[in-house]
Amino acid sequence: MSASPTVDISKRVGQYVKLRDEIKRLDDEHKLKMKVFRETLEKLNGVLLAHLNTINGESVRTDAGTVYRTEKKSASLADADAFMRFVIDNEAWDLLDRKANVVAIADYIKEESSAPPGVNYSSRFEVGVRRV
Repeated sequence: MSASPTVDISKRVGQYVKLRDEIKRLDDEHKLKMKVFRETLEKLNGVLLAHLNTINGESVRTDAGTVYRTEKKSASLADADAFMRFVIDNEAWDLLDRKANVVAIADYIKEESSAPPGVNYSSRFEVGVRRV
């Protein structure tokens, strides 16, 4: 069995930082170049949506393609305590999403040496590098 090669860790960290900086620079440059396209697309979106609203239509087929309207929904909590009281008082459990809290599960595993029943837990290590 041969010994693993020696790694110049300082050199590799320097390469990592340099590569990460270049990726960020290119991403920033790309975002800047794309800004005008995204803004124009957003304006066109407004024009098309206004047309659909004017004709009270859900979609319009054209030779160039079909434009259609979809509804995006969002529900955020302005007062989490009031919401939870409502859910509990009215047993309105269907108003909640159900998922495990990863931080609490990790704490539980640390204390109990195993995950609670019905929970699949995993963790992995990633490398992080800070510049000098």
